[in-house]
Amino acid sequence: MMDQERFIQVGVTALRDPLTGGYLPSVPLYIEATDEAVVAENGLLDNIGGVLAQKFKEYMDGCKKAGVAI
Repeated sequence: MMDQERFIQVGVTALRDPLTGGYLPSVPLYIEATDEAVVAENGLLDNIGGVLAQKFKEYMDGCKKAGVAI
């Protein structure tokens, strides 16, 4: 029996309907689950809180600079 290839979902994409401009059904995007990809995925899962906290800080700083109350 052949080894089955493994994949990691890294996102989704969707085309737009040329007539209405609405989105067509979304399609998942995958990469091959190489050793490097699995390590990167695990690193992101371990650090996602830090990544999101930094993005939220940038958002809050931008709102403060623009004078927007949140």
